[in-house]
Amino acid sequence: MPRPVAASLLALALTGCGHSQPFRPGDYGSGQPFVPGSPRRVTYNIGDDRAPAWLPDESGFLYSFQRVDRPDRDYCLGLLPPDGGRLARTICDRLPAADDSTDVLTEPAAAAAGRLAYTITSSLPDDRAPRASALVLGTLADPTPARSLTTLPYYGPDGTFREGVSHVRWLGSDTLVYVAERIAYRAPCKGCPLDTLRTGMEIALLDAGAASPAPQAVPATLDASSVAPGDTADVIFFTLGGDSRVFQRVLSVATDSVVHDFGAAGIARDVQVAGTRLVAVVGGTISFAYDSLLGYAVQRDAGGFLYLVDLETTAETVLPGGATFRHPALSPSGKRLVAELVWSGGGGADLWEFDLP
Repeated sequence: MPRPVAASLLALALTGCGHSQPFRPGDYGSGQPFVPGSPRRVTYNIGDDRAPAWLPDESGFLYSFQRVDRPDRDYCLGLLPPDGGRLARTICDRLPAADDSTDVLTEPAAAAAGRLAYTITSSLPDDRAPRASALVLGTLADPTPARSLTTLPYYGPDGTFREGVSHVRWLGSDTLVYVAERIAYRAPCKGCPLDTLRTGMEIALLDAGAASPAPQAVPATLDASSVAPGDTADVIFFTLGGDSRVFQRVLSVATDSVVHDFGAAGIARDVQVAGTRLVAVVGGTISFAYDSLLGYAVQRDAGGFLYLVDLETTAETVLPGGATFRHPALSPSGKRLVAELVWSGGGGADLWEFDLP
């Protein structure tokens, strides 16, 4: 589409982000989790809930949820207490002028200094792909006005577009780390609705403090499927498409080591690390193969098993719930875990929380 139109839509979306009034408790939960224990369901939205991310002080977690009370089915950011319960806060696009578009706020990442990064996309009902998309930066105290850090798509190191980002996290005080993605839209059969195929291409770094931030690809991370920060800004953990291993990279010296291999359990992704605890989604309904129509390898993921690993002993524990989890968020203390539990048949997810021993 013409760049002026895309820029106008993105500007409208960014100026529209704001604080909406809390939703009715009957629609979105109570003051406490409905069912105690571990694991426990912590979101009861009849729409899709996704992308949980803890606050640095573990006082709650952010996530993205679908507004089923709106005809445009916008996605907002919500803040829940650490054990679940009633929404403490929402961040939505509330401009009446945007009522005819679907605006999606997702991939939240909160920094200790109070900054909040997230992605925002805007599309009209008949659009095949978003008309405007960006990774933006605001603050928890006032998410708007949000500053655009990089618009999407942008060119990757191979000269092709990167249409999306995922696993957005802070690496130190000023740098964001994320997986740069290619996104394709294709119907699995004649007359079937379009599938959205998101595939990680490489890990990227973005200096949020720069006047004009520019994504920098991390070398030798082709087909990256997830990334997580380490104990210092010089260390990241990551996984690769089709691979059962979790790698650690020391950025300053560009050295890799394998911190754990899940072997026959299957493909590892969605890694998270806190101290000596590592969490990843492993196996399940997943494939990684070259797609001749797209011209590159695609990882299709409908959920897997949640594994907890003690990095000191290498002991593995499979958490209950079956092969239906995606995108876990391990709390900074390593004592809580929130993850998407994929609906039967796909199409959406609820959030469940585990208390870890």
